[in-house]
Amino acid sequence: MNGTRCRVAGAAAVGGIGLALLAVRLRFGSLPRATPVSDVAPVGLALVLFVVAGWLPRSDLAALPVFYIPAATVGGMAAVAAFTTFVTTELLPATTTVPTTILLLNFVSAGGALGLVAGLLAATTWTLRTRTAQLRRSRDEYRELFDGIGDAVVVHDTRGRIIAANDAATDRLGDDTALTDRRITDIEGDEVRSRVVIDDRIVYETAHTTADDETVPVEMSARYVRYCGSPAVLSVARNVSRRRASERQLSEARDRLRALNRVLRHDIRNDMQIVLGTAGLLDERLGDDTARDHLRTIVDTGEHVVELTRSSRDLERTLGGEEPPPLHPVSPAETIESELDRCRSAFDHATFVVESDLPDVTVRANDLLSSVFRNLLNNAVQHSDRDDPTVTVSGERRDDRVVVRIADDGPGIPAERRQSVFRKDETGLGSEGTGLGLYLVSTLVDQYGGDVWIEDNDPRGTVVAVELCVETAADGAASNGAVRDEASR
Repeated sequence: MNGTRCRVAGAAAVGGIGLALLAVRLRFGSLPRATPVSDVAPVGLALVLFVVAGWLPRSDLAALPVFYIPAATVGGMAAVAAFTTFVTTELLPATTTVPTTILLLNFVSAGGALGLVAGLLAATTWTLRTRTAQLRRSRDEYRELFDGIGDAVVVHDTRGRIIAANDAATDRLGDDTALTDRRITDIEGDEVRSRVVIDDRIVYETAHTTADDETVPVEMSARYVRYCGSPAVLSVARNVSRRRASERQLSEARDRLRALNRVLRHDIRNDMQIVLGTAGLLDERLGDDTARDHLRTIVDTGEHVVELTRSSRDLERTLGGEEPPPLHPVSPAETIESELDRCRSAFDHATFVVESDLPDVTVRANDLLSSVFRNLLNNAVQHSDRDDPTVTVSGERRDDRVVVRIADDGPGIPAERRQSVFRKDETGLGSEGTGLGLYLVSTLVDQYGGDVWIEDNDPRGTVVAVELCVETAADGAASNGAVRDEASR
């Protein structure tokens, strides 16, 4: 039985005792020489019992001790009734004219009142002891958790005075007595970086001075709490020495890979320029069509390798930095026209058509937007199964978005592969085209807050749609600020 049901049952029992007492008094109300004074004890006790019965369901007494109240009340009545019966039957008949029943009823009511008080005290005492034991267990469990956390936990008041600390904090910063006499500014360094607000917490990085006068980099997470009834600040300090060391190692490894990547791209481009230049000289001297076809294969492969180095460079700029490049207004129409001029020169066997005037707007992007359209235009040609492929470019504005479509007349892409072709694990150096192109396209468009998807072309081929956010006045102001911040670094 839960606490509420026990309290309701106890209230019913107490109320039932009050009703029984009134019923007995009414039963003997017509006795001779009964006066209003003789009703004080039974009626008064009944009223008190009714008040207690009404209070019990709303009280916070423990479940079982509630039954102490009616039990003690009945026990008090029974004990006094036995004694009063002996007195009224053996001693009083010769000395008083008050009816025995009236005397018995009043004495029994007095005994019930004493029992009621005793029951209330017993129930209250039991409840207080139980709650005290629960609070002690909760305090011990809280302390175990507080001290069991590997991070240093410090509580300080609004003036910065440390008022509590866990074992990890005292081990790192000093014994508990000395620590609680210090201020939070005594153990934190002056340098604070990476300050951010997450929900109701302030997270920042600083340094702690240990008891051995060593400086330890820590990540602090602070929030307002109430401690001992007063406002305070709970700060959790995590030692980030290992993380900093790992970050340095990763940064050094990234720098070495970048240097290797630049050297490889430089050497590959230089060698391929020699290959393509020599192929151009041979093209002027070859008269055999078959030989020219073989030469064209060499040239296309060489251009593919050069394009691969460009995609690798753009991918490094996109993914290799700690933060993505800042966004600023870029004209998609001008970017596409520039890339179309390059493609017409590089792929003289292909036809490039602009179906309609591209929307004269600016979008939120950066200079890598040219890599998006360059890769899509290259793929449209390089994946074609036609000798003279045709690539069609169109664009339209949709409210605060602009959609650019690049359509080809090649073999198309099966519906089940249209999502996977943008994934990193679907591309690589062994695939056709640049290998990294579509993954780079998807990554950049996602950074721009846009979307990219594939549609069917009619009657054959593929349409790649790129949706970008149109730059607004507010976006422009924010972008200009970001560019200025980047330039000042």
